[in-house]
Amino acid sequence: MIELIYIGRLLVSLFLSFIVGYEREQQDKSAGMRTIMLIGLGATIFTLLPFLLLPIAKQMDFSFDFSRIISYTIAGVGFLAGMVVVGDKRKLKGVTTSACIWSIVGVGILCGIGSFLLAIISTVFIYFILKLKYLRIKIKILTKKKISKKLKKTSRKKSRPKPEQGKTITEGVL
Repeated sequence: MIELIYIGRLLVSLFLSFIVGYEREQQDKSAGMRTIMLIGLGATIFTLLPFLLLPIAKQMDFSFDFSRIISYTIAGVGFLAGMVVVGDKRKLKGVTTSACIWSIVGVGILCGIGSFLLAIISTVFIYFILKLKYLRIKIKILTKKKISKKLKKTSRKKSRPKPEQGKTITEGVL
């Protein structure tokens, strides 16, 4: 029965990682769907390990710190996320992907401890934050279109000849 609970946690982690990974895959980022899913799954597996080791540790009269496995997982993924960042003299690339990797580890850990509501809310936040860039681009495009329409309207008004008194516009032009 306990294994079914753990399998459920793994499946939720895979699904939430898939959502974020699919967004990264759509944007053709270096860490795509498979990478993000594997990172989320790995974080969940490492979070489940202490729960699996607890009965063995009790039999051997051995104590261990659960938080160490989680902290080492976070540190290890921090190293992995740092490898995604590439920089030159002008600009760093991959910082958002690196932060995404690090965040999905948090989601995986939340799934591993069974905190599904926080994991789902965190995934929604991550997904929304990743979409902000494209929302900002769309807003800029729409703003430029509105400005260009206004400029066209004002330029048309200025270019019209003013009719002389008693004549229409067409008579004044001819």
